[in-house]
Amino acid sequence: MDSEIALFWSKIVQAHPDLAGRPYHAEQFGSPGELAQQLADLIVSGDKYATCGALVEYQQQGSTIPHVGYLTIVLDGREKPVAAIETTQVSLRRFRDVDAVFAAAEGEGDKSLAYWRQAHQTFFEESLAAIDKNFTEDMWLVCEYFRLLGIAETKTAPE
Repeated sequence: MDSEIALFWSKIVQAHPDLAGRPYHAEQFGSPGELAQQLADLIVSGDKYATCGALVEYQQQGSTIPHVGYLTIVLDGREKPVAAIETTQVSLRRFRDVDAVFAAAEGEGDKSLAYWRQAHQTFFEESLAAIDKNFTEDMWLVCEYFRLLGIAETKTAPE
């Protein structure tokens, strides 16, 4: 396990002793690099408190589907820990059934449903192609809300 991630987790547990001993995982949101950085920044700022993923990707990759209480250390575009979150609500929805409330909670772009649909269709077309699957508006999404448990201390340049 990466020592920087473990150190960050220990600081989160100091602030939230009830989390001691609970499993967590670390991941970037979106795709590596710029998108992961943008999404991490939105989480740290509090503008993003929801996310979604294609159910077929979880199944194909054998990944754990988030559940209430699921703990995640969010990694930025450089794979550095920037935040810890806990899943508070999970639902399965078809892409076409995502509503404006959920789109706004994702915190991206202008927070509109129209922006959400366009950005997420583009993202899913690319990510699903990598596993030989196709985007459809009927595809199932794992939609989750989360709460921010803590953020990494930012290092500022000396004055």
